[in-house]
Amino acid sequence: MAYAPDAPRYRTTATGPVQYLAVVDAEGEVMGYPWANDADDAAGWLLRPAGDAAGDRAGLGWASWLEGAKARGLAPTAALAAAADGPVPGNVGRIVSGSPATAPSLDALKELTRSVTAGDDRRLLALLDRENADGWRELREAHAALTDQDRDVRWSGSGKRPDGTVRIGHPVHGPRLLRLVGALSGVGAVTPAYLWMRNPPPAVPAGGRLGPADAVRAATAVVRGERFADGTIAQAAGNGLLDAVAESLCAWYAATDNGPRAAP
Repeated sequence: MAYAPDAPRYRTTATGPVQYLAVVDAEGEVMGYPWANDADDAAGWLLRPAGDAAGDRAGLGWASWLEGAKARGLAPTAALAAAADGPVPGNVGRIVSGSPATAPSLDALKELTRSVTAGDDRRLLALLDRENADGWRELREAHAALTDQDRDVRWSGSGKRPDGTVRIGHPVHGPRLLRLVGALSGVGAVTPAYLWMRNPPPAVPAGGRLGPADAVRAATAVVRGERFADGTIAQAAGNGLLDAVAESLCAWYAATDNGPRAAP
């Protein structure tokens, strides 16, 4: 069934306890949770942001399926029970067997979606290009070549010109900084598999150290974020986040079987 924007559907907010199911992908990782609340005639899908784009696709499938359940006159929890009995048509993942669980509120269920698992970390690390020795060498050398001047990104002038046009300021990234940014993409550290827009912005970690999976998350958010907000890269260069990303990834690569070895 195609998703119809004007079709009758359940409400998307609830004020009391909600029932929910866990939906997993082919690897058994939770993508999200369909939920229901009869008192508010409400039901929906909560994506787990630490997952990947498959969760977004599953969400569209669940929106369509719930729309059909509403059209058939099912109460929200009855729709959830029907889904648990399965199979649910469409590309919506696999429901973990068992009856729906109960969360004290929709906010409590949202808090559950924020969990990050070891599987999430493994998935991101598996996307790094371990075989690209030249790319990892470039990342290591690009980071070593970065200077304090490169980290202190200046902005172009802004204001109104004599001819009346308005000039918008923008960050001027030096070639060494751009080299480092390109090297991060070159080893697979900037990936569409991380839903950066659905997660909190990365921060400089305590002690300046990042785990390698978090380094991938930060690299993706910083590099892709620059397309939407000028200055994202400049901020990460100035506050030490880019340094932490590069150091973490290079250390991870050096510790793998593909990493550089000391001369005999």
